[in-house]
Amino acid sequence: MMPEKDKRLKAKNESDFFLISFPKCGRTWLRLMLGRVLQTHFKLKNTNLLELDKLRELDPDIPKIWVSHDDEPQWKNPEELITSKAEYQEKRVIFLVRDPRDAIVSNYYQKTKRRLAYNGSLSEFIREENGSFTTLIRFYNIWAENRNVPQDFLLVRYEEIHRDRQKELRRVLHFLDLPEIADALIAEAGEYASFENMRKMEVENQFKSRRMSAVDPRYINSYKTRRGKVGGFKNELSTADIDDLNRIMQKSLSVFYGYQV
Repeated sequence: MMPEKDKRLKAKNESDFFLISFPKCGRTWLRLMLGRVLQTHFKLKNTNLLELDKLRELDPDIPKIWVSHDDEPQWKNPEELITSKAEYQEKRVIFLVRDPRDAIVSNYYQKTKRRLAYNGSLSEFIREENGSFTTLIRFYNIWAENRNVPQDFLLVRYEEIHRDRQKELRRVLHFLDLPEIADALIAEAGEYASFENMRKMEVENQFKSRRMSAVDPRYINSYKTRRGKVGGFKNELSTADIDDLNRIMQKSLSVFYGYQV
């Protein structure tokens, strides 16, 4: 019998499409929308909607999608990141991004309240070398520099999903060569993956997964589905902290993403 690690590597290598993001950029949200619309369109039953790579086993017309944080950047400093994306040369990549200031705040709560892997303050965390703001910026820049390496590349912004879930989900489905899916199913998937319903599913542990349940239900910051706000960093960071992050973004972040301040 093939070891689980080898099975996952084989499944990854056989995948045509990759959904990649830095942690806490809305990946679970987009996965759930995709899983739901594929479930309803292909009439799938009894499946975990988040396991996109396994849906192909239920219908050969479903694209094989591998979901990854690519290089596990949340645990590395900028110099440790892999700068070549040659492994994606024959692949098609959906790259999901979020305003770095919102993403890093969400990563702080992920590490302190869910992973229990950091003990410092938010102000201290954003200045850490390992897996924090400078790593996130470098990760984004590496992908901007390598965006022409994959066979095809689609940039999806968290903020645009907030603005129009149906439009962005349609863009992704076109990229996945699934343009024929009905608008009504896309709209339903967007509603299904609403913040309120995702929080309800997390509270009820509908996915039977520790990764998708609150560490301590009494505290909002211990939920996987925490707040989901655009611009929420303004309520979490001091003016001095925001100024420092803005300077780093202005100086270092690729204009490709449109997050210049």
